[in-house]
Amino acid sequence: MVQIPKEMRALRVEHKGDKHYKLTTVPVPQPKGHEALVKIGAAGLCHTDLLVMSGEFGGDNYPITGSHEPAGTVVALGPDARGYVEVGQRVAGLLPLDPCGKCADCRLGDWKYCGNSKYTGIHVDGAFAEYEILDARHLVPIPDTISFEQVAPLTCAGVTIYTAIKKTNLKPGQILAISGLGALGHLGVQMAKAMGLKVVGIDARPEPIEMTRGFKLAPDLLLDASKTPAEDAVKEIVKLREEGYDGWDGADAVILTADPLSSQRYGLDIVRRHGLVVVVAQPPEIKFQFKDFIFRDLTIVGSLHGNTRDLKETIELCAKHGIQSELSTFTMEQSREMVDSVHDEKRKGKSVLVFEPWGGVDGV
Repeated sequence: MVQIPKEMRALRVEHKGDKHYKLTTVPVPQPKGHEALVKIGAAGLCHTDLLVMSGEFGGDNYPITGSHEPAGTVVALGPDARGYVEVGQRVAGLLPLDPCGKCADCRLGDWKYCGNSKYTGIHVDGAFAEYEILDARHLVPIPDTISFEQVAPLTCAGVTIYTAIKKTNLKPGQILAISGLGALGHLGVQMAKAMGLKVVGIDARPEPIEMTRGFKLAPDLLLDASKTPAEDAVKEIVKLREEGYDGWDGADAVILTADPLSSQRYGLDIVRRHGLVVVVAQPPEIKFQFKDFIFRDLTIVGSLHGNTRDLKETIELCAKHGIQSELSTFTMEQSREMVDSVHDEKRKGKSVLVFEPWGGVDGV
């Protein structure tokens, strides 16, 4: 019989505008319906978490426990959750909780767009706690070969960039540019290479560029946007084409993961005519020019994280090819340092909160 404590530690945003989390003690929630109670092994810090702190999502959900990137072990199930996962199973979780199942997106499209769903760490308590409630229907098993701290970033950063790559519909040998080699981008270049694409990695900071250069699945071309004008970048991209290529200059598609307007412009300038631009960044504003649409016939689309199938494919791809995040790990007592690390211009990879090592349900 699993012994679950009545209280747990959690990192919470107490008020809109807080700059850091408060480490506090709260009751351990009880799963109901399709819910599972997961003992958290690791949880990622996402750019979206900072938007929750600043109040970008509106509402009055404070205090709220942060993070929507959980990996851990199932310790209890609601009455309708049995059959989806089992107690003792290592799982990764997606952020939607309780999609309604009735709206047009749930019925006809993709439930990840359900406007009635609540998001963990945004609308309801998230994974910066010793236990979290997650929707058992959208949990994905974790292979024993991957650690919790490597899986946690895959539940948002990883599945988001993977879904964006799929959305380009590029075939092996075509050229994909990824602008921004941060949490999403440094995973994305590895994934795209593993999927057979020719990959261009772009950043304006030397640290992530050098980090990415050392990957086993390194990009075919790395560009420092602060030193290489877009017109020169296009000339380098052309060299990646097979001999005899007869087509347009530039990348076939570009994924924008970075917020600055300058990175948006650079990405648009290096994509070929009739190409595709996929936006996954969350800047305060996005600026395009009419000539991008009318005279160059660009298609610009957004891409939102992923569904259960996408997360399963993401984890399987990373496990098969040894794709990993560059991690900076922190404990709950180091949450201030974790948040501050996001503002470090020399940061690389992903910040992840890790909990005490745990060997299974017998060790609860």
